Formats: sequence, structure tokens, C-alpha cells
Amino acid sequence: MLELQIDGQASGHPVLGAITARVAAGDRICLLGPSGIGKTTLLNGIAGLDRRLGGRMIQRSRTLRIGYLFQEHRLLPWRSVRQNLAMVGASNAEIERLLTQVGLADAAEALPDQLSLGMARRAALARSLAIKPDLLLLDEPFASLDPDRAAELRRLITRLLDAHPRMAMICVTHDARDADDLANRLWYLDGAPAELLWDQPLTAATSASGISERLRAPCA
Repeated sequence: MLELQIDGQASGHPVLGAITARVAAGDRICLLGPSGIGKTTLLNGIAGLDRRLGGRMIQRSRTLRIGYLFQEHRLLPWRSVRQNLAMVGASNAEIERLLTQVGLADAAEALPDQLSLGMARRAALARSLAIKPDLLLLDEPFASLDPDRAAELRRLITRLLDAHPRMAMICVTHDARDADDLANRLWYLDGAPAELLWDQPLTAATSASGISERLRAPCA
């Protein structure tokens, strides 16, 4: 599905260094690391939004479809929720289904500024799912949400992934507990330039919280 062979120093990238990894169907990856280390930069590169990471450094299958939930919802403010989904090609039936899945069936005609932050995130998630992605990118989807709304969104994302077992996910988060709830694999980014220090599956015997504590310990 996706292969990373990034050599940021060779390309003059100001943030990323050497990163080698593969993403396969069904991978649920949470990407952790210190604030400002380059997690969003890496996600943008995977999405094809950073031209410095072109060529053979990020290889995608030709048919790979990527859905991206940004930190900001990026819904067009002058369009209703329904219209925002229609603009990425969703039919009326698909819009109804997606909004029902994310708990916004009654908000289809609302404008983005009429939504709470949590509702806007769910609307943006529905839009990212409307393209039927093979790979779902989530950039701090729980940031600025209160604990109850964050837990609700985590449960929603888990249900959506369970309903599409071949869809892969890469989720940037600062909280290892998110990885314990969502992920079957952990990436940990650190260093200057940033490198992938950890790329391992998560099992019942290994928690992201414990791994994250061990990786941070030498810098404490």
C-alpha cells in the first residue's frame, strides 16, 4: 500500500531525517513523539502535500485513496455539511449513510460555524470517509475536545475501522492512551532531524503507554 524510504538530510528537508517503514492494509498506526518533532510534517508528506518528499522517498500504490482529517476541520464555511460532502463526490444516499454513522443525521443542512468543535470534527471525518479511503490519516483528532467528546470520537473511529477491516489508519496523537484504544502498531518519532525510533506491533502484553514512557526516559 505505502512504503517510506525517506532520507530527509539528503533532500535538504529541515525537519525529517531517515525514516523507513511500510504500511499494509489493516494497519492501525498511532504516531507519537514530542511536540514539534515533525509528526504532522510526516503525515503531510504521506498525503502528498510536501513536495520535498517526492520521488522514491514515499511510494504509494497507484490506486491508493487517502482520506485526511486535519487538525482544523477545513469545512467550507459557506457550504452546508451536506454540500461539503457532496463536493468530494458523495451521493445523497452516501451522505445520509455517512452522517448517520458519525451521529450527524440531523445536522446535514447546518453550516460549519453552527456546529460545536466535536460536531465539526465528525463532519470532517465523514467527508474524509466519503472518498472511500484505503488509508485514513488523522492529525490529532482529539485535540481540544473535552474528555467525554474525545472518548466518544475514539469509539466512533474504532467502530468505523472495525466496519472496514482493510482500511489502514495513521493517527498522530500526543496521548499514548489513544494508541492503546485505537492502534495495533506504534510509531515513535524523535531526534533532530526526526527519525522513526520505534515501529512495532502492539499486543495484549505491550501497551503504547509503557513503550512511550521507556522511549522518553533517556531524555528525562
